[in-house]
Amino acid sequence: MNKRLPIVVLSVLLAATTGCSHRQADELNARLESAEDNAATARLRADEAVLKAEQAQRAADEANERAKRLAEKANRK
Repeated sequence: MNKRLPIVVLSVLLAATTGCSHRQADELNARLESAEDNAATARLRADEAVLKAEQAQRAADEANERAKRLAEKANRK
């Protein structure tokens, strides 16, 4: 009887902590998945911002070229 009591107590404690750590693991996995989703969304938005910036740069370069041509034409007259 003396040997059975500690074994039963340890078994009960082990069973109780196993359930808690499973829930904690699920919660950790959910948080990790959420963080990965947020990171993917941030990367997508950053890529879109880069594309828009490149388009704006091209438009500005074209406007500068037009302005230079107009200035050259005005100087010739």
